[in-house]
Amino acid sequence: MTKLKHIAEVKNFYIDYEASLKEAISKMNQNGNGSVVLLKDDFPVAMLTQSDIINALGEKIDLHLSIYHYATQLLITAKEDNPIEFALNLFLKHNIRRIVLIDGENKFAGVMLQEKLFEYLGEDIYTLHLKAQMDKRLEKRLENEYLLMQQSKLATMGEMIGHIAHQWRQPLSQLGGIFMNLDASYAHKELNPKVMSEHIEKGNALIKYMSQTIDDFRHFFEPNQTEEYFDVPRYVQNAIHIIEASLTYYHISLEVTSQKDIPLIKGYASEFSQVILNILDNAKDVLIEREVPSPKIKIKVFSNENQIIITIQDNAGGIDSVFIDKIFDIYFSTKQKKGGSGLGLYMSKLILDKKGMGHINVNNVNNGACFTINIPLT
Repeated sequence: MTKLKHIAEVKNFYIDYEASLKEAISKMNQNGNGSVVLLKDDFPVAMLTQSDIINALGEKIDLHLSIYHYATQLLITAKEDNPIEFALNLFLKHNIRRIVLIDGENKFAGVMLQEKLFEYLGEDIYTLHLKAQMDKRLEKRLENEYLLMQQSKLATMGEMIGHIAHQWRQPLSQLGGIFMNLDASYAHKELNPKVMSEHIEKGNALIKYMSQTIDDFRHFFEPNQTEEYFDVPRYVQNAIHIIEASLTYYHISLEVTSQKDIPLIKGYASEFSQVILNILDNAKDVLIEREVPSPKIKIKVFSNENQIIITIQDNAGGIDSVFIDKIFDIYFSTKQKKGGSGLGLYMSKLILDKKGMGHINVNNVNNGACFTINIPLT
């Protein structure tokens, strides 16, 4: 029979009682589950979540002082006869996603994630009713995620139509010029087979380009069915290709710096490109809305021995401190009166978290906002 402690997560989930707030936030970013367990003499005194830290910051409370009254204090032993059933009952009863385990010596034994239990369903579940409850809950969660994805696609559709329009604006203008030249050549009786052939060749090249644009957009949004190794700079460039004409239309300059020999990562390339596009779209909208003189977006891609880092920075004045902690919340948007859905950045964070492709955060730097994506190298 599988014990809870055998399937618990331990690495990166704990930090010392006297740790600083900065260390706690860093640890949360490493474990990717938005929480950290505080240990005092190997005993878990509390589980601290990102929302706890946000509340503490609002009241200017330091981590190792009196932040514990915010934290989740739900500690259980790992010695139950039916551990999986016991844990699932606990998750259902308290409507939580994770619990802290302590062993028989009252020492930290790990963090049990609700999702982790799904792999072990059936090993020691003896109550069909409980199994049905979990099935319904999982089904509801998947349904909600599906609806969010659909909402996000609908919200993105308008942006995509705008991008296609900007991609096609120049070739359509050139096609119009070809027809005008043909008309002028005919009127001046200069329309011979050679002139006709040259104009047809130019027209066909433009039509081929426009057709390729449609294919590029269609393939861009095809989801990956399985994980694959992919080149991060290449798929950053794929997102740039989709939005580049729109940036040019609004006179937004784009500066891209990419380190050579970036390692390949295993993940979902199409979804990753959508994350980059969402961030670029967000930066574009803010630059346009605020009428920033000399608007600019800078993208940097580099790596170290532990991770690949992508930064996307604009010069739109940054994010109001009142909103910066809510920027990835579902349906939160500073552009709702202008049609913002509040799903783009939320979906970006969800994709990275759910697909295990890294973590995203944002901060204000140099008169602008800087989004940072950290992709661990395993």
